[in-house]
Amino acid sequence: MMQGKLPFGERAVGMLKARGPQSLSDLARELMVTVEGARFQMLKLSKEGLVAAKATVTGRGRPQQLWSLTDLGHTRFPDTHAALTVRLMEVMKETLGEQAVAKVIEANGNKGTNRYLGELEGITDLESRISKFVSIRSKEGYMAQYIKEEDGFVLIENHCPICAAAQANREICQAEFKTLQGVFGDSVLITRVEFIIEGGRRCAYKLNDHQSARSRDYN
Repeated sequence: MMQGKLPFGERAVGMLKARGPQSLSDLARELMVTVEGARFQMLKLSKEGLVAAKATVTGRGRPQQLWSLTDLGHTRFPDTHAALTVRLMEVMKETLGEQAVAKVIEANGNKGTNRYLGELEGITDLESRISKFVSIRSKEGYMAQYIKEEDGFVLIENHCPICAAAQANREICQAEFKTLQGVFGDSVLITRVEFIIEGGRRCAYKLNDHQSARSRDYN
């Protein structure tokens, strides 16, 4: 379905998820409605508990009102089999022990790495490799994108479809980081700069093509 054919509420929620807090004028411009129309629709979403407005001071002048998703709003985006996954992890820990669970997570991470490597086979240019990886991850529900900077790239995942499981088992995030390093190789320096389960709006990683460098992960 074309983005423009989606109801305003769905488009607005998607925009806030992908871009973070937005002003009414930004929402109106991007979603092609008047500012008054945007205000009316955002108030409707607010009554549903999906969004909230907060006055923010940016430089001189009057505070600017920015709209963002509430916790309920974030639940509009799928967390793949979240409750079941968390329960299974808890049962595994109780019956098999934490080390066994860690081995399962590591094995699953290795399997994922090999799958990505197969899909990226033959793509050696770093930007092309990132672009293809972003496309794959977006299909998996990560709402991924990347930004090219002077000294490298920033890989952004605006949504984590395994967030509930990752919050219950930090080893999953470690495996995800290991997968990134496996996908892009030891010649690429990867630094995590934003982290959802530590309160960030998204997960973001800085990638620098740095020969013989080892990855650094600031957890």
